[in-house]
Amino acid sequence: MLKRRTLLQGALAGAVLSGCSTTPVAPPVSKENPFTVDGNAPVDLVISEEYGGFAAAAYRKRYAAAVVTPKLAPQLSGQLLPRFAAGNPPDVVLSTGDDELELGRLVKEGQLTDLQQLLDAPSWDNPNAAVKDQLLPDMLNFGRYDGTQRTVNYIASVYGLWYSASLFQRNGWEVPRTWTDLLALGADMKAAKLAPFIYAGTHPYYLLELVLTLAAKTGGPDVVKRIDNLEDGAWKDESVTKAIIAVGELAKRGLLAAGTAAYDHIGSQKRFLAGKAGMLPCGNWLENEMKGLVPQDFALTMFAVPPLDSSPALASGVHVAATAPFLVPDKARNKAGGLEYLRALLSADVAAQVTSEASQLTIVRGAADGLEMGTALRSARDLLSAAGDQLIVWYFDDWYPQFADVAATATGQFMAGGLQQSEWTARIQAAADKLKQDSAVTKYHRD
Repeated sequence: MLKRRTLLQGALAGAVLSGCSTTPVAPPVSKENPFTVDGNAPVDLVISEEYGGFAAAAYRKRYAAAVVTPKLAPQLSGQLLPRFAAGNPPDVVLSTGDDELELGRLVKEGQLTDLQQLLDAPSWDNPNAAVKDQLLPDMLNFGRYDGTQRTVNYIASVYGLWYSASLFQRNGWEVPRTWTDLLALGADMKAAKLAPFIYAGTHPYYLLELVLTLAAKTGGPDVVKRIDNLEDGAWKDESVTKAIIAVGELAKRGLLAAGTAAYDHIGSQKRFLAGKAGMLPCGNWLENEMKGLVPQDFALTMFAVPPLDSSPALASGVHVAATAPFLVPDKARNKAGGLEYLRALLSADVAAQVTSEASQLTIVRGAADGLEMGTALRSARDLLSAAGDQLIVWYFDDWYPQFADVAATATGQFMAGGLQQSEWTARIQAAADKLKQDSAVTKYHRD
C-alpha cells in the first residue's frame, strides 16, 4: 500500500499534468458485479476438499485477468491459524476434515465476514433472483452464529436407511412404507437367515438420528425445534417417546445383527456391504467413504425412514444436514473476490459439477436434477427432491456437541438393554435442563 505522502504527491503530479487523478476507480455496483470486484486481483483460495476449487474456472471466465489457484490443505488449522493471527488470511476457505478450523473460536475473535451480503446479492445464474432464493430451505441456519451468517455450508448430507436393491429384488422384498412394514420386513429377513439391521454401535449418534427423524415425521418440525431451543420437557414429547419405543422394537424382536453394539462405522458398513445385514442407517456419504468396497452388483440404494403410520405430519420428510462450511475471512486482502467466488460456487453449473465429479449433493436447489449417477447418489437425490419443503433439520448437535454426546450415548445404552425407555427420557431431559441453566454455555435459538 502506498504511504499517504507518496499517494498525495502522485495525485498532485497527475493533476498538474493532466488535470485529473490517476487513482484507479472501482467498478460500479451492478447485478453482474455486486461486490465491485477488481478483475485483476488474485483470489487466495485454501480448501480441504478438491471440489472447493471447482468454481475457479467460472470465476476466471468472468474475470479473465484474475489468478485463482486453489490450494489443497488437508492440515487446515496448522496452516491457517498462524495466518489468521498475523492478519493475512486467505480470501476464501473450505473447512472440513480432521483438522478443520474451530469456527466458534474464529467467530468470537471477529475473524469471519458477515455473508448476508452474499445471500442478498443477485444470483450468478439469474440477476433478477437473490442467491438465497436459489438454495434449499433451512440449510443456511447451519452457518449462522447469534443470528449472523458466518459460513455457507455447501454440501447437503441426506440421511436414511441403506439397502441392496438387487438383494431386495431377488427375495421379492419391498421398501417399507411404514415402521410396521419395516418390522415385518425384518422378520422376513430373519427367516431368510439374514440379520435385518446393523449400525455403528460405537457411534450411537446414528441411532439418535433415526429416533429424531422418526419423531419429526410423526409430530412435525416443531418437535425437533423445541429440542434445539432447549424448551422445557422437549424430550418428553409424545412423538419422541413413540419414536424411541419404535426403534427399541428392533432390539426387542431380535432384528439386530449380532455384536452390532461393538462395531464402529467402518466395521458395520463392511459387514453390510458383505451381505451380512439387510439395512443400515447412515448419510449419503456412505458410497464415497466405502469406495472400492461396494460390490458391483449390489445396487446400493437409500430409502427414507418410514413413518410410524400412514398419516404422519411429514409424509415425505427426510433429515438433511448442511456440511462443508465455506467462509470469507474478515481481514481477507480481496474480500470482494472471496464473496464473488462463493457466488460462483453457488451457481447451478458449478453445483452440478460437484455432484457429477465428487458424488456430493449441494444446497443449490435443483442443481442435481437430470444428472446421470449411480443408484446410491440417485436415490439420495430423489429423496431430497421428493421431500420438497419437508426437510427435517436440527442444530443442537452442532450448537451443543457435549450434550449431543450424552443423548447419543444414552440411545446406544437403551438399544443394548442398559436403559429402559423412561430412564432414557429422564437422563436426556435432565442433561438438557442442566445445559439450559448453565450460563457459561452460549445459547442459540431458531425461529
